[in-house]
Amino acid sequence: MTGLNEKNGVLHVDDVSLTRIADEAGTPAYIYSAAHIKSQYQRLSDALKKAIPADRQPLLCYACKANSNLAVLALLRSLGCGLEIVSQGELQRGLSAGFDPNVIVSTGVGKSDSEIRALLGANIHQINVESLPELERINDIATEIGASADVVLRLNPNVSGGGHHKISTGREHDKFGISEDKVFEGYAMAEEMEGVNIVGLSIHIGSQVFTVESFEPAFKKLASVVEALRNDGYEVSRLDIGGGFPIQYDNENLLDLDAYAKWVNEIIVPLDTEIIMEPGRYLVGNAGALLSRVEYVKEGTSRKFLVIDAAMNDLLRPALYDAYHGIEPVQNRDAGVQTYDIVGPICETGDTFSQDRELPSMSQGDLLVLKSAGAYGYCMASNYNTRGRPPEILVSGDSYEVIRPRESVEDILEKETIPGWLRT
Repeated sequence: MTGLNEKNGVLHVDDVSLTRIADEAGTPAYIYSAAHIKSQYQRLSDALKKAIPADRQPLLCYACKANSNLAVLALLRSLGCGLEIVSQGELQRGLSAGFDPNVIVSTGVGKSDSEIRALLGANIHQINVESLPELERINDIATEIGASADVVLRLNPNVSGGGHHKISTGREHDKFGISEDKVFEGYAMAEEMEGVNIVGLSIHIGSQVFTVESFEPAFKKLASVVEALRNDGYEVSRLDIGGGFPIQYDNENLLDLDAYAKWVNEIIVPLDTEIIMEPGRYLVGNAGALLSRVEYVKEGTSRKFLVIDAAMNDLLRPALYDAYHGIEPVQNRDAGVQTYDIVGPICETGDTFSQDRELPSMSQGDLLVLKSAGAYGYCMASNYNTRGRPPEILVSGDSYEVIRPRESVEDILEKETIPGWLRT
């Protein structure tokens, strides 16, 4: 995590000590570096500007599902980002964060009637259509309310991508997108529809795509379909080429952004369309850390456990994907090394962040951080075991602000009711 740095033996996020945040805001807590988010956006933008002509620069639509806090969205909007959403709730978040509807695109395989109505009502830039029945539903609703939607069809290129099979989305057996033959069927259907204006195609092969070569067959498949559609007399003026740019959780080799931008320039730019990209995790993943405190050091028969106050309800990825997160102590960083299992307090064996992890010796009350938690961290958190979700904190230079307060048990319970017939 680039925003993490050591000063006088204590971990900081940018210029704010994590001991200060723990004392003032408590633990567990999500902490994000605004500087790192800005740096990642600039790094991607610079790579694209270097390889692609100025008048063909892609619209970068941040994939909101990675981290949807309003402050994070507002920061990215201020940098020039558009927004990619996957739900009606994310639409409302984007509008609340000040995004112009004309830079919002919507994806998702299960758009409901109410969601489609909201998308049409907001007049967003485009709807990425995942199936032919969805195309029909959008047309029916648009016709009913006297609207017209710009839509693109999501092509499933049957290309594997992603660091885990659960985040690979471009294979033919995945639930996302439609096959090449159905793209032509969809275009033909749309020609007869009054409520949709079909303008192009989209693809997205997965997340955590480390090898730039994975994009080449997908881009070439997209280009061949565009050429075939145009040969049949159809308009293709817009291409959404997805995201999938990875971050480093451990020692992975990162995607060569210059080579990626070169592929875009050589394969996509000549198609003479508007280009949209959907970076998500890449912009925010390594901007965030989950700060936690050791509750107990437990000596098992064959293992030593660090029982911390963060749990799988706070950070689900290790339990869901067996995902690796770097873990570091905040203080006493030069102590002798011990081997621990790092676990949370939830009544599940799966509530384990790491096994056999070597760390400087730690004691009850010590602070540690789970790194690379800015993406798919808080947004996947839950109230399992009736645990309130942690606060979210945004650091800017030597100051910070709580951008979502800690959730209390009272906050959880006030949303529930007991029917009158069960009250005594």
